[in-house]
Amino acid sequence: MSQSANPTSIARRDQMFPALAEADLDRMGRFGEAVSYATGEQIVKAGELAPGLIVVLSGKVDIIQGGSFGRRETIVTHGAGNFVGELAQLSARPSLVDVEAVEPVEALVIPSQRLRDLMVQEANLGERIMRALILRRVGLLESGTAGPIIVGPVDSGDVLRLQSFLARSGQPHRVLDSATDPCAKTLIERFHVDIHHLPIVLCPNGKLLLNPGENELARCIGLVRPIDSGKLYDVAIVGAGPAGLAAAVYAASEGLSTIVLDCRAFGG
Repeated sequence: MSQSANPTSIARRDQMFPALAEADLDRMGRFGEAVSYATGEQIVKAGELAPGLIVVLSGKVDIIQGGSFGRRETIVTHGAGNFVGELAQLSARPSLVDVEAVEPVEALVIPSQRLRDLMVQEANLGERIMRALILRRVGLLESGTAGPIIVGPVDSGDVLRLQSFLARSGQPHRVLDSATDPCAKTLIERFHVDIHHLPIVLCPNGKLLLNPGENELARCIGLVRPIDSGKLYDVAIVGAGPAGLAAAVYAASEGLSTIVLDCRAFGG
């Protein structure tokens, strides 16, 4: 997500990392709470739930990828008036990156539910934030700088299966060819993986999976959560296609407790 001299790229970067005005911060204040972080404090850890959208009021924070595997790379640094988050924060999913305070930080933390309230009640501001969250996810998808890492032969059916699942689910990821990529060979040696057990998947939380199924991978990266067997739903919809999602939206808008199940599109 490096900046380019191309005017279109610059405009897109400005939308991806907007600077909030004082008036914007005042409007956001009622949706969150003030939090302080010390220099060097890890604010968010990849693979774990973030506290929500983090709006930096003062100080600086680094957005880092690869910390779980010893490959630390700073994606971007946020300062006062910037906010930390992407689509995962909107739906209370595990973070794809690490976030660390570069210096003492004062921030406004807006939990996921309150962030959704902000989107509705402050429509103009919410639109700018939503555009930034979407563009950041697109940037991660295009660059492959976050998310799970698949290691194995690129022509393997299982590698293609896992890659297809993550792509369908809109999850940033990277594929390393075990036959040619030096990083892949390093990871195989570090984790003492028998080549007959390839492909492997390294989840953002540091967990190693050996040729996992879609269910196992989805749970490891937080796409699906355990269903509360004690909760009673008014409506259960099987199939998250256009008709299923339309039915779910209609049912929820009528105040019904609704659950949508799909065998392929987790999180629908």
